[in-house]
Amino acid sequence: MGLFSRRKTPTGPPQPFAFVVANVFSVPMRGVVFTGRVESGQVQPGQDAVLHLAGDERAVRVKSIDVRRRSAAAAGAGEEAGLYLDGITARDLPTVPGGDGSLIDSDAVAGTRLVSA
Repeated sequence: MGLFSRRKTPTGPPQPFAFVVANVFSVPMRGVVFTGRVESGQVQPGQDAVLHLAGDERAVRVKSIDVRRRSAAAAGAGEEAGLYLDGITARDLPTVPGGDGSLIDSDAVAGTRLVSA
């Protein structure tokens, strides 16, 4: 292959996106952000998805995406990202005692999958 050869573009249908949650935070004035890695496909704001919590499935919509602490138009396979979701609040997530009240239990949410609807 030469130095200026063209990359092969994948043919066939695009893969549905899958995202694995590593951590979750409540960000004042913005909402709950799920951080992790996009396993496959591509995720964009406005996309419908299903969050698979332990024993529960929640229909959500991707509100916004941060990649490397900056707002992004999309996140693709292999990228680490933070996803803000409509349809779920901090009250919907497991909590542990801490501080002056309770904190989101990140350990209980770690490994949760978010997939295309």
